[in-house]
Amino acid sequence: MSTDDRRAKGPERPAEPAAKSGLGKLFPKRYDPLTSLVLVVPVFVIYHLGILLMDRRNGVDLASTLFFGVLRQSVGLYVGLTLAIGAALIGAGFYLRKKGKARVFAFVPVLLESFVWAIVMTFTVGWLTAQVLPDPALQVGANPLGPIDKIVMSCGAGFHEELVFRVVIFGGLGLLFRRVLNLRATLSFALALVISSAIFSGIHYVGELGDEFTLASFVFRFFAGVYLALLYRFRGFAVAVYAHALYDVMVLLFLS
Repeated sequence: MSTDDRRAKGPERPAEPAAKSGLGKLFPKRYDPLTSLVLVVPVFVIYHLGILLMDRRNGVDLASTLFFGVLRQSVGLYVGLTLAIGAALIGAGFYLRKKGKARVFAFVPVLLESFVWAIVMTFTVGWLTAQVLPDPALQVGANPLGPIDKIVMSCGAGFHEELVFRVVIFGGLGLLFRRVLNLRATLSFALALVISSAIFSGIHYVGELGDEFTLASFVFRFFAGVYLALLYRFRGFAVAVYAHALYDVMVLLFLS
């Protein structure tokens, strides 16, 4: 084709992206860490302000323990710091949105998707436990909390447990096995999944407020850890946080 022919036809259009198929049509791509961090601000704020009204905290909540240690003499400063962190994350999200690096208006889609995954979790985790243990007689501890306390503690579990067990332990072990020990990606993923889920389950029996150990509750929580780790891996931190928090809200408010 001559140069004149190309000019006559005009510039070529970029190739159209390939159409999504299967689950790709149902869900957008995995939410990136920056977007997730902005979207979980409401959970962070609800929990960290809510615990000021109650005499307990999530077992793996390292942030408020550190804050209270530094700001022991000033609850007002603690509240201000909590709100400042939330505002800074939201502000950073809008700044990054202008650069095309964060989807800060994805809150409603994330919340709706997480609600679906929370409902699925209520059926699948119990069903899997029943397949492993016939008549499991599940016992996951008493819940001497009021409705508001249950919502606050659910937010704490969603945020801090996903941060510790999925981001740090699951993600960290995956990197360790793959980058340091040079294991295959599939094996690294499987080992990190099993180990992080076992630790997640086991931590519920540690400390003064830990539950009495039963095999059924351990297996149940292990499968819950696997489920949430898969959500984190394939859908992102925000979806895992909200699915975990919403699941806990449904269980604590309506099933206990």
